[in-house]
Amino acid sequence: MSYLTYQQALDLAMEHHRSGRLVEAEQLYRQLIQTEPQNPDLVHLLGLLFFHGGKLAPGRELIERAIAMNPHVARYHNNLGTVLINLGEYDAALAAYAEAIRLEPGNAGAWYNVGIVRSQQSRWALAVEAYRKALQLDPNYPACALNLGTVLTASGQIDAGIALYRAELQRRPTDAAIMTNLGNLLKEIGDTDAAIEIYRAGLALLPNDPVTYNNLAVAYKDQGLLSDSIAAYRRSIELNPGIVEVHSNLILTLFFDPDTEPATIEAEQRRWNRLHLDPLKPQHQPHVNDRSPDRRLKIGYVSPDFRDHVVGRALLPVFERHDRTQFELVCYAGCQRDAVSERFVARNDVWCDTGGRSDEQVAAQIRADRIDILVDLSLHTSDNRLGVFARKPAPVQVSWLGYPGTTGLETIDYRLTDSYLEPPGAESAASLETPFRLPDCWTCYEPPTGFPPVSDLPAPRRGQVTFGSYNNFCKINPRVMEVWTQILLAVKDSRLMLLTKSGSHRKWAGDFLRDHGVDPQRLDFFDYISAGEGLPQGGFLRRYEQIDIALDTFPYNGMTTTCDALWMGVPVVSLVGKVSLGRAGLSLLSNAGLPELAVATPEEYVQTAVRLAGDLPRLAALRASLRARMQACPLLDEERFARNVEAAFRTMWRRWCEKSAGGM
Repeated sequence: MSYLTYQQALDLAMEHHRSGRLVEAEQLYRQLIQTEPQNPDLVHLLGLLFFHGGKLAPGRELIERAIAMNPHVARYHNNLGTVLINLGEYDAALAAYAEAIRLEPGNAGAWYNVGIVRSQQSRWALAVEAYRKALQLDPNYPACALNLGTVLTASGQIDAGIALYRAELQRRPTDAAIMTNLGNLLKEIGDTDAAIEIYRAGLALLPNDPVTYNNLAVAYKDQGLLSDSIAAYRRSIELNPGIVEVHSNLILTLFFDPDTEPATIEAEQRRWNRLHLDPLKPQHQPHVNDRSPDRRLKIGYVSPDFRDHVVGRALLPVFERHDRTQFELVCYAGCQRDAVSERFVARNDVWCDTGGRSDEQVAAQIRADRIDILVDLSLHTSDNRLGVFARKPAPVQVSWLGYPGTTGLETIDYRLTDSYLEPPGAESAASLETPFRLPDCWTCYEPPTGFPPVSDLPAPRRGQVTFGSYNNFCKINPRVMEVWTQILLAVKDSRLMLLTKSGSHRKWAGDFLRDHGVDPQRLDFFDYISAGEGLPQGGFLRRYEQIDIALDTFPYNGMTTTCDALWMGVPVVSLVGKVSLGRAGLSLLSNAGLPELAVATPEEYVQTAVRLAGDLPRLAALRASLRARMQACPLLDEERFARNVEAAFRTMWRRWCEKSAGGM
């Protein structure tokens, strides 16, 4: 520094700081502080440098020292608030920002930071207010506009979020981040055509953006364009192999594709392990859990779906019936709480909010909590925490409920399944988890609240048979449509009813029928029921009053949709596939006493549906008796099912105790 003036040294230190050369910047800052130890700007800059280097506590101490030297500088308080956010001290951060705003009322950045805190706290209305204030002070604040649209959506104002993003695109037509968020919102409201158009425009600006390729792939999948979706996922992974969520999205989508063989999925799962799990193996630590085989066990459930969601509703019957003298229950939850969440909260011992926490942080918490058996409820579905399971924080790890199948993770020991789901040989060889077959079925069914009574068979009053499938449209591929077309051709004047959002995929379905000799006017669509329609949870089941026979999808079978149909008296015809996901119909129908409706070939599928359609007395008898049959079958025996799951957990634990006896 002897060859530099004070100002030159300060300028150089700040340039090092801005460029990320923190070691060089720290050296110069310290030399300058030796020259002027009471200069609060230098102390503040050194504290900020520590913060940028991940040293939160020293950074906080130095910035607070700078404030003590001169409490009248708004940016000191603003930066202190940012450090406090990262320390999780939200109230203290808000106090720091309030002081920054008091000192500098026009400080848009401080208001923006208030919005960040309120977002972290899920205080959406207050976040909206803060971001709007920041934009009033600085209308040209792209990051603030981006976040405002996000919190508007989180507060239920999705249309306002879309309008904001469209207005921002008018101002900045090449802003790829705004395009991405707008596309996501359009996809969320079901306008996938517009979302795809936006994503493509974004890729025209940033042709190598892996996130946009992922978003485009999701939109393609929603429209049933599986080959396009898979290609986009693969391109995203090629551009950035480290994005674990995209790799999970690809694996899940491969299960939907009728042209993908199990060996291809197995290979992709091995690649997932190689890319995302193998680098973590050196961090794995021995488990020090008490190895008593019969003690009370600590069960950790990990899910983003402890809420009004098919997985949350499927888990509740077991969760609420767990023997609390034998099992302590911990929910590692990544969701906003709703009425269903409160049922979990009422029955668990610990509710741990994982929102905003990394996989590494969550895994460390689980290890610290001494969880004995850790249960993954997502597999490769969205917002999964497989990165937690890859770190092996619990001695016994299990996958269950997200869908019947394998994650392929080497660190997951078991998957809960049943004897119907487990095909002879094929998937067992591909599965790294040990399949643990539950008696009867891998799941149970609790009818949604407010369900309607079973209606009369609609065919006699309509003078025609109506087939229907209320599965997600991404399960409806050309092979499925080809089989359904054969059924419509064989059953005169019959109709087909599907559940799907609006979009070009509806036209595709109609065009497919026309091209295969069926009048597309025989195809009807049900729209999704929005949350604002005020129906009870089970109100959507009234859709089953419109159909006589439900047609299952393949290779990815329906699950809750199949149970819903049977509960409403509607028989389901299902094609048995090669892997567990394609055998869910067999499992559910066998447990409901209708194994003959799960068939081995497409030809049998057509014949079974046609035969049912030609026997209205049998259809009427089934409709009148199915609910009682469901009530008496294992699918609705929650107590028995809970004991089966608990027995499985106890067996897994005893095996681990035996295996680890005398070991680490």
